[in-house]
This record gives sequence, C-alpha cells and structure tokens, in this order.
Amino acid sequence: MTVLRSIRSAFSTFRAAIHAASAVEMHRVPADKDLKMLGINKVAFQTIHL
Repeated sequence: MTVLRSIRSAFSTFRAAIHAASAVEMHRVPADKDLKMLGINKVAFQTIHL
C-alpha cells in the first residue's frame, strides 16, 4: 500500500501544480487547496503581481 500511496501523492501534487500554473496563466489566484498541496502560503502568493 505504501507504493500506491506514494504514487497517488505524486499525481495529486502534479495535478495541483498544473491547476496552479493554469490559474497563473489566466492571471488568477490558484485555488487554496492547490496552493496548500504545493506548500505555498496563500498570503505570500498574493504579494506576487500577476
């Protein structure tokens, strides 16, 4: 089960990165859950000028 859990976690992180990158390309703030998955603080992210 540990291998399956690791693979699932990797795909979840990859999905969050894709969603966050898509939101940034559209000049929007990514969803809270995607930022949290990537370990990015929402307040710190909002200081970036999109």
